[in-house]
Amino acid sequence: MAFTGLSTNKLFVPNLVGEDISEIIKTLTPYEAPFLDWLGDPDVFAQSTKHEYIADFLRPRYIINSTAINSLDTSTAFQVNGLGEALTVGTILENESAAPELMQVTSIVTGGNSIVVSRNYDGSGVGSLAPGQQIFVRWPAAEEGHEHSGSTAQRLGVRNANTVGYFNVEIAASGTQRAIQTLGNDTYENARSKVFTEIPGLLESEVLRGRLNATNSLGTSTASRTMLGIRSHITAISSTVTASSFAANPHLYIGNIHEQVYQAGAATTETWGIVAGRTFFRNMSDLNDTKVQDTNAREVFKRVIRNYEGPFGSVTLFLSRALPATELLLVPRERIKVVPLQGRNFMYEEMGKSGDNTKGMVVGEYTVEVHHGSAMGRLRV
Repeated sequence: MAFTGLSTNKLFVPNLVGEDISEIIKTLTPYEAPFLDWLGDPDVFAQSTKHEYIADFLRPRYIINSTAINSLDTSTAFQVNGLGEALTVGTILENESAAPELMQVTSIVTGGNSIVVSRNYDGSGVGSLAPGQQIFVRWPAAEEGHEHSGSTAQRLGVRNANTVGYFNVEIAASGTQRAIQTLGNDTYENARSKVFTEIPGLLESEVLRGRLNATNSLGTSTASRTMLGIRSHITAISSTVTASSFAANPHLYIGNIHEQVYQAGAATTETWGIVAGRTFFRNMSDLNDTKVQDTNAREVFKRVIRNYEGPFGSVTLFLSRALPATELLLVPRERIKVVPLQGRNFMYEEMGKSGDNTKGMVVGEYTVEVHHGSAMGRLRV
């Protein structure tokens, strides 16, 4: 796959006003923004500065209660960690820490953060759970001749929205600056080529860690417009670790995060990537210090890992300037889309002469779709 900044949707119309630089972006992205290149172009596009989409979700194998569950024989309501969105009325839940006790879902509040269950389904007694414990999700059961309950809105997905960020890089050079050429290179053209090189990395940075403008998220003529990045969507599985502990055993902590993601419904067959800051990336590359095979005749020493295979799936590793040195994100390619606004993919706009200055700018408008962020992971110091 390749990232050009366009959409593969046949209805998408590329920019027809400025100079389309998608071919330049396509050439540079593998080197300047390898994570974007790995994600590739999306099959959708935005049609407004507020991009709405239906966020897909995955059926979890475990949910976590965020409020206490008492030992009661009566109907009980409790809060869960957002993964209730994939359940349906009739689903059997198992409290593994008690008898074990089976519970059956009788109601789901829209949004999936609160459910109501009937207790003691199996007649083996009731149990209790402190907040933050795991509950195993078994199967959706119903009585013979069951009538549709009407409580399945969540399974259609969750309606989400993200702002379309506006990217703008200005270039300008005076007549004097252009006249004083360095080794025959036009100062303005040299600056323009450097901007083209920087653009993929700048977009990748915002795709990873973008935040909204708290004053006006949709932006105005006096307020800038940014988008919400991937990191802001990963809140359910977000852990901390000491730097020394991770350095001593990266495999352990990667496995812990991936196991939690797996329990939240992620599949081992998804295409996984770890985007890591420089220190964590070095720590992970040190995993091969005991398996390096070499000879005295070789004059090249290599210790780097680009692909990692663990119990819960194969992962491609990306070194990122965009993340702090001691942070990593575990994400699946299939559930992330970098979406252009219709007709506003990256382009160069020549603004012509203004007095004794030549001016231009590179502009583009993009946002991000993140589907089921509850089954992605974040680890940081």
